[in-house]
Amino acid sequence: MKPICDWRCCYRLYSVQITILIALLGFAQLELLPMWQAQLSPRAYAALNSALALVGFVARLIKQGPDQGEPS
Repeated sequence: MKPICDWRCCYRLYSVQITILIALLGFAQLELLPMWQAQLSPRAYAALNSALALVGFVARLIKQGPDQGEPS
């Protein structure tokens, strides 16, 4: 498997940013969800996490920079 061109700049990609947000929400669930249970049900949290995953999927399909590696 070969990494994408300029992989060190992957933090600029929307799909990577959304994936990081999903991971941070997963960690937040461990510590913060018990404090938010009155305001945020587990069902609402799961819906939010699923919606972010779908947005990440769509963001991965969108062209996010100049053409790289395409023949001239």
